[in-house]
Amino acid sequence: MDYSHEFTTFVNDHPTEKSGDGPQQSGSPRIHHGLSNPTMRQFVKDWANAHPELTYEDWIVTMSGLYAGESIDERCLAGFMLGQYGRFRKQVPLATLDAWIGQLEGWREIDTTCQSNFTAKEVLAAWDAWQLFLVDLSQRETIQHRRASLVLLVKPVRDSDDDRLISTALANVERLKHEGDKLITKAISWVLREAIKRHRDAVAAYVAEHESTLPAIAVREFYKKYRTGKK
Repeated sequence: MDYSHEFTTFVNDHPTEKSGDGPQQSGSPRIHHGLSNPTMRQFVKDWANAHPELTYEDWIVTMSGLYAGESIDERCLAGFMLGQYGRFRKQVPLATLDAWIGQLEGWREIDTTCQSNFTAKEVLAAWDAWQLFLVDLSQRETIQHRRASLVLLVKPVRDSDDDRLISTALANVERLKHEGDKLITKAISWVLREAIKRHRDAVAAYVAEHESTLPAIAVREFYKKYRTGKK
Protein backbone atom coordinates (compact mmCIF):
# COMPACT_ATOMS: atom_id res chain seq x y z
CA MET A 1 0.00 0.00 0.00
CA ASP A 2 1.23 3.48 -0.87
CA TYR A 3 0.95 5.82 2.14
CA SER A 4 2.75 8.72 0.47
CA HIS A 5 -0.52 10.66 0.13
CA GLU A 6 -0.58 10.99 3.93
CA PHE A 7 2.78 12.75 3.82
CA THR A 8 1.69 14.95 0.93
CA THR A 9 -1.44 15.96 2.83
CA PHE A 10 0.68 16.83 5.87
CA VAL A 11 2.99 18.97 3.74
CA ASN A 12 0.16 20.79 1.99
CA ASP A 13 -1.84 21.42 5.16
CA HIS A 14 0.97 22.41 7.51
CA PRO A 15 1.56 26.14 8.03
CA THR A 16 4.76 27.46 6.51
CA GLU A 17 7.41 27.87 9.20
CA LYS A 18 9.85 29.92 7.17
CA SER A 19 10.06 31.48 3.78
CA GLY A 20 10.04 28.74 1.19
CA ASP A 21 13.44 28.64 -0.42
CA GLY A 22 13.87 28.26 -4.13
CA PRO A 23 16.73 27.24 -6.41
CA GLN A 24 19.23 29.72 -4.96
CA GLN A 25 18.87 28.34 -1.43
CA SER A 26 18.17 24.66 -2.04
CA GLY A 27 19.44 24.08 -5.57
CA SER A 28 16.10 22.55 -6.49
CA PRO A 29 13.53 24.17 -8.80
CA ARG A 30 10.69 22.43 -7.00
CA ILE A 31 8.28 24.13 -4.64
CA HIS A 32 9.30 24.26 -1.00
CA HIS A 33 6.49 24.55 1.53
CA GLY A 34 8.85 25.77 4.22
CA LEU A 35 8.64 22.89 6.69
CA SER A 36 11.61 22.73 9.05
CA ASN A 37 13.70 19.60 9.50
CA PRO A 38 12.61 19.14 13.15
CA THR A 39 8.96 19.32 12.10
CA MET A 40 9.46 16.73 9.37
CA ARG A 41 11.48 14.43 11.61
CA GLN A 42 8.81 14.55 14.28
CA PHE A 43 6.07 13.80 11.76
CA VAL A 44 8.01 10.78 10.51
CA LYS A 45 8.54 9.55 14.08
CA ASP A 46 4.88 10.00 14.96
CA TRP A 47 3.77 8.39 11.71
CA ALA A 48 6.02 5.38 12.33
CA ASN A 49 4.60 4.95 15.82
CA ALA A 50 1.10 5.00 14.36
CA HIS A 51 1.96 2.36 11.75
CA PRO A 52 3.70 -0.48 13.63
CA GLU A 53 2.35 -2.98 11.12
CA LEU A 54 4.12 -1.36 8.14
CA THR A 55 5.75 -3.95 5.88
CA TYR A 56 8.92 -3.54 3.88
CA GLU A 57 6.91 -3.80 0.66
CA ASP A 58 4.55 -0.98 1.70
CA TRP A 59 7.49 1.10 2.90
CA ILE A 60 9.24 0.78 -0.47
CA VAL A 61 6.09 1.79 -2.35
CA THR A 62 5.57 4.75 -0.02
CA MET A 63 9.18 5.84 -0.40
CA SER A 64 8.97 5.72 -4.17
CA GLY A 65 5.81 7.80 -4.01
CA LEU A 66 7.58 10.43 -1.91
CA TYR A 67 10.56 10.56 -4.25
CA ALA A 68 8.14 11.19 -7.12
CA GLY A 69 6.37 13.99 -5.21
CA GLU A 70 6.07 17.55 -6.41
CA SER A 71 7.86 19.30 -3.55
CA ILE A 72 11.25 19.47 -1.89
CA ASP A 73 9.52 18.66 1.40
CA GLU A 74 8.24 15.27 0.18
CA ARG A 75 11.72 14.24 -0.91
CA CYS A 76 13.14 15.39 2.42
CA LEU A 77 10.51 13.34 4.24
CA ALA A 78 11.68 10.33 2.24
CA GLY A 79 15.20 10.96 3.50
CA PHE A 80 13.97 11.09 7.09
CA MET A 81 12.07 7.85 6.49
CA LEU A 82 15.38 6.25 5.53
CA GLY A 83 16.73 7.34 8.89
CA GLN A 84 13.68 6.18 10.81
CA TYR A 85 13.48 2.68 9.33
CA GLY A 86 16.96 1.23 9.69
CA ARG A 87 15.70 -2.34 9.38
CA PHE A 88 14.17 -1.54 5.99
CA ARG A 89 17.01 0.70 4.84
CA LYS A 90 19.43 -2.22 5.10
CA GLN A 91 17.29 -4.18 2.63
CA VAL A 92 17.08 -1.49 -0.05
CA PRO A 93 18.73 -2.70 -3.27
CA LEU A 94 21.40 -0.30 -4.47
CA ALA A 95 19.59 -0.15 -7.82
CA THR A 96 16.56 1.24 -5.99
CA LEU A 97 18.67 3.79 -4.11
CA ASP A 98 20.22 4.72 -7.45
CA ALA A 99 16.76 5.39 -8.91
CA TRP A 100 15.76 7.48 -5.90
CA ILE A 101 18.91 9.60 -6.16
CA GLY A 102 18.07 10.18 -9.81
CA GLN A 103 14.88 11.94 -8.69
CA LEU A 104 16.70 14.46 -6.51
CA GLU A 105 17.87 17.95 -7.37
CA GLY A 106 19.96 20.37 -5.36
CA TRP A 107 21.94 19.94 -2.18
CA ARG A 108 18.97 19.88 0.20
CA GLU A 109 17.22 16.96 -1.48
CA ILE A 110 20.41 14.99 -2.14
CA ASP A 111 21.88 15.45 1.32
CA THR A 112 18.73 14.55 3.25
CA THR A 113 18.83 11.15 1.61
CA CYS A 114 22.57 10.58 1.43
CA GLN A 115 24.39 12.40 4.21
CA SER A 116 23.58 10.65 7.48
CA ASN A 117 21.49 7.56 6.83
CA PHE A 118 23.84 4.83 5.62
CA THR A 119 26.30 3.89 8.35
CA ALA A 120 29.84 2.62 8.01
CA LYS A 121 28.70 -0.75 9.37
CA GLU A 122 25.99 -1.04 6.72
CA VAL A 123 28.29 -0.03 3.90
CA LEU A 124 31.14 -2.30 4.97
CA ALA A 125 28.79 -5.27 5.45
CA ALA A 126 28.24 -5.28 1.69
CA TRP A 127 31.47 -3.58 0.71
CA ASP A 128 32.08 -5.16 -2.68
CA ALA A 129 28.70 -3.97 -3.94
CA TRP A 130 28.96 -0.57 -2.26
CA GLN A 131 32.43 0.16 -3.59
CA LEU A 132 31.36 -0.55 -7.16
CA PHE A 133 28.25 1.55 -6.62
CA LEU A 134 30.13 4.54 -5.18
CA VAL A 135 32.72 4.53 -7.95
CA ASP A 136 30.00 4.21 -10.57
CA LEU A 137 28.08 7.15 -9.08
CA SER A 138 31.19 9.33 -9.36
CA GLN A 139 31.36 8.67 -13.09
CA ARG A 140 27.76 9.52 -13.96
CA GLU A 141 26.67 12.33 -16.25
CA THR A 142 24.05 13.40 -13.70
CA ILE A 143 25.40 15.76 -11.07
CA GLN A 144 23.10 14.48 -8.33
CA HIS A 145 24.73 11.06 -8.63
CA ARG A 146 28.22 12.53 -8.61
CA ARG A 147 27.48 14.54 -5.45
CA ALA A 148 25.95 11.44 -3.88
CA SER A 149 29.21 9.53 -4.51
CA LEU A 150 30.85 11.89 -2.01
CA VAL A 151 28.04 12.67 0.41
CA LEU A 152 27.21 9.00 0.98
CA LEU A 153 30.73 8.65 2.39
CA VAL A 154 30.61 11.61 4.79
CA LYS A 155 29.19 9.65 7.72
CA PRO A 156 31.15 6.42 7.10
CA VAL A 157 34.57 8.15 6.94
CA ARG A 158 33.72 10.17 10.05
CA ASP A 159 32.63 7.13 12.04
CA SER A 160 35.05 4.40 10.91
CA ASP A 161 38.81 4.15 10.51
CA ASP A 162 38.50 1.44 7.86
CA ASP A 163 41.00 2.24 5.09
CA ARG A 164 38.62 1.07 2.38
CA LEU A 165 36.30 3.95 3.07
CA ILE A 166 38.89 6.72 2.92
CA SER A 167 40.58 5.17 -0.13
CA THR A 168 37.31 5.18 -2.04
CA ALA A 169 36.42 8.67 -0.84
CA LEU A 170 39.76 10.10 -1.96
CA ALA A 171 39.56 8.29 -5.29
CA ASN A 172 36.16 9.88 -5.90
CA VAL A 173 37.50 13.28 -4.85
CA GLU A 174 40.38 12.87 -7.28
CA ARG A 175 37.95 11.96 -10.05
CA LEU A 176 35.73 14.99 -9.43
CA LYS A 177 38.12 17.68 -8.21
CA HIS A 178 38.26 19.53 -11.53
CA GLU A 179 34.53 20.31 -11.53
CA GLY A 180 33.53 23.87 -10.73
CA ASP A 181 29.91 23.39 -9.67
CA LYS A 182 29.33 24.12 -5.97
CA LEU A 183 27.39 20.87 -5.62
CA ILE A 184 30.71 19.13 -6.16
CA THR A 185 33.26 21.54 -4.67
CA LYS A 186 31.35 21.85 -1.40
CA ALA A 187 30.87 18.08 -1.21
CA ILE A 188 34.62 17.60 -1.69
CA SER A 189 35.29 20.04 1.14
CA TRP A 190 32.77 18.27 3.33
CA VAL A 191 34.11 14.75 2.94
CA LEU A 192 37.73 15.90 3.38
CA ARG A 193 36.89 17.77 6.59
CA GLU A 194 34.84 14.93 8.06
CA ALA A 195 37.64 12.46 7.31
CA ILE A 196 39.98 14.31 9.67
CA LYS A 197 38.51 12.64 12.76
CA ARG A 198 39.41 9.06 11.75
CA HIS A 199 41.86 9.48 8.86
CA ARG A 200 43.83 12.57 9.83
CA ASP A 201 47.21 11.56 8.42
CA ALA A 202 45.89 10.03 5.19
CA VAL A 203 43.66 12.95 4.28
CA ALA A 204 46.30 15.53 5.23
CA ALA A 205 48.85 13.79 3.02
CA TYR A 206 46.38 13.71 0.13
CA VAL A 207 45.53 17.41 0.41
CA ALA A 208 49.19 18.40 0.70
CA GLU A 209 50.05 16.44 -2.45
CA HIS A 210 47.09 17.67 -4.51
CA GLU A 211 46.55 21.14 -3.08
CA SER A 212 47.19 22.91 -6.38
CA THR A 213 44.52 20.92 -8.21
CA LEU A 214 41.83 20.73 -5.53
CA PRO A 215 39.05 23.36 -5.36
CA ALA A 216 40.38 26.37 -3.48
CA ILE A 217 37.39 26.42 -1.15
CA ALA A 218 37.95 22.78 -0.25
CA VAL A 219 41.61 23.38 0.57
CA ARG A 220 40.83 26.48 2.62
CA GLU A 221 38.03 24.83 4.61
CA PHE A 222 40.03 21.65 5.10
CA TYR A 223 43.04 23.42 6.60
CA LYS A 224 40.85 25.51 8.89
CA LYS A 225 39.27 22.35 10.30
CA TYR A 226 42.60 20.52 10.35
CA ARG A 227 44.40 23.27 12.28
CA THR A 228 41.67 24.56 14.56
CA GLY A 229 39.20 21.72 14.82
CA LYS A 230 36.48 24.17 13.80
CA LYS A 231 34.52 24.30 10.57
